[in-house]
Amino acid sequence: MTAHRIDEGIYHPKDLEDGEISRAAPSPPGRIVSLTPIASELICIFGCIDRIVGRDDHSSFPPGLDEKPTVGSGVYRTISAKRVLDLDPDIVVTGRRVPQEEFEKIESAGIPVVVIGTGCELEALISNAWNLGRMLATEKKTGELVDFLERYANLIRDRIGSLNIESRPLVYNECAFRKYMIKACTAADEGIALAGGANIAHGEDLGRLAVSEEWLIGNNPDIVISQVSSTSPATVEMLLSKRDEILSRPELKGTNAVRNGRVYISHLSIRRGPRMVGYLLYLAKWFHPELFQDIDPAAVEKDMLQKFYGLDLEGAWAYPEV
Repeated sequence: MTAHRIDEGIYHPKDLEDGEISRAAPSPPGRIVSLTPIASELICIFGCIDRIVGRDDHSSFPPGLDEKPTVGSGVYRTISAKRVLDLDPDIVVTGRRVPQEEFEKIESAGIPVVVIGTGCELEALISNAWNLGRMLATEKKTGELVDFLERYANLIRDRIGSLNIESRPLVYNECAFRKYMIKACTAADEGIALAGGANIAHGEDLGRLAVSEEWLIGNNPDIVISQVSSTSPATVEMLLSKRDEILSRPELKGTNAVRNGRVYISHLSIRRGPRMVGYLLYLAKWFHPELFQDIDPAAVEKDMLQKFYGLDLEGAWAYPEV
């Protein structure tokens, strides 16, 4: 990571590149306040949960992290510099949603700040892992995690190969929180492409976008994917309820996806962080079941949880499993 000199002034997260640190920091740091769930999860995977002395409201996984003091929400921009500084951190790990005035208070107190990307793209995740691994001196564990992620990503790439556009199903990805809300040209777009689909919102370049029923019907998706909130119970009943709601929309009954029952639901918690490898495998198998008959995404998810989290976690993370 790059370290700025202290006399270079006060920074805002937008001024720093991902993985860049605002000033010299203890190496490795002993007391960490983490303000983004992706960073918090990686720090725990690398065996450093005991170094986390504070967290944002949404950093609650893996178990044990939710027992740490909270300092506000990055999502809702309620991070409190006073609560951060009261924890006497050696370093603050953050995304870019900290209010500028709160960030400046942390910087003015001389606390080093490192910015971690919060995008859910695979390459961003791997970059975050290496940046944090170097900061924590856990490069061996980082390498094991990255190898695991890349092994399955490459398996998907190898089997998808050079599918032409006609061989890729048209996919509508609906946001977990709002009906007919899409995310265009984001991690959802990249995940769909990696898994061999064609996002009907590709090229919209409008971030979150509310679309009309007419727009959706006109694009006639072959597959619909959606999610339930990460705060929802990870149960078949919860996932099935969401799927049934989509299947029952009268305006969608003529689309290929609903006519053929190709509506798939996942738990949002597997869309971000290292668990996304299971999500990508679900997408690949949903899109191209004939190419992934021997792959069990749930088993890969279980293997990851055991190897890197030390967990045997019960729950339903995707429906229907194929």
